[in-house]
Amino acid sequence: MLFALFIAGVSFKAYSKETLTANNLTPEHIIRQELLLNQLIVNIYLLQIDFLNSDAREKIQDNLSLLDSSIPNLPTRGEDGETSGLLATTKALWPVISRHTSWMGNLPKQSRPPEASSLLLALAKLDRQLLLLRQKLMTQTPVQKPELNILEQALLMQRLSREYLALAMNDQSSDMAQSSQQQLQTLAKHFNERMHRLKSQYQKHPYAGKPIRQAQAAWLFIADSIQSYPQKAIPEMVAKYSDRIVGKLTSVHKMF
Repeated sequence: MLFALFIAGVSFKAYSKETLTANNLTPEHIIRQELLLNQLIVNIYLLQIDFLNSDAREKIQDNLSLLDSSIPNLPTRGEDGETSGLLATTKALWPVISRHTSWMGNLPKQSRPPEASSLLLALAKLDRQLLLLRQKLMTQTPVQKPELNILEQALLMQRLSREYLALAMNDQSSDMAQSSQQQLQTLAKHFNERMHRLKSQYQKHPYAGKPIRQAQAAWLFIADSIQSYPQKAIPEMVAKYSDRIVGKLTSVHKMF
């Protein structure tokens, strides 16, 4: 499965135990942690929907293995107090999340799915910390690689998939579900607009054009699924096509 993650476009270099300092910590490094973390969240939702899902269990362990190597290896201090505080909170949150997730993933398949709301809240908080850290680093290094927008699009796809799965688990008649459905529609519109811009930007590229078109084709399936929700809820298929899109986009990013 780790090999499959590599093929899908996840670079081991980003998660290796290289010495990271405040000077060489980049927004790109952080967004790769966000990609892994959101992949973990998606797989936790899939396991909550079907506790017999062996593929989700295996992917959870793979995600944990990579994050266990990368998040504790983040530098302790940043270039200023705010960055140092974000790093400290990020590193402090991870050990508890890792233990809880590992425990849940190792429960017998015949068990009832354990209550995961506290874990998901902690994961959402960690995701928020990483986002704030990336935004802070971007202000410190305002000149960014233009190709970073490809990874940002991959991350948006994961967050959209995550929202879809969360919605699939809720009572569809509740006010919260209706609000979440509106949020999902907003994310889908944003993703679609960005996807069209990426296609226009790279359609003539000799290598990037094809995977971008393939990602857009997979997106059309998800967009249709969102439009037909909740009459036609297919969370596992949405997660599968989301993985395909993320793999295509991260593979394009590696070309630059």
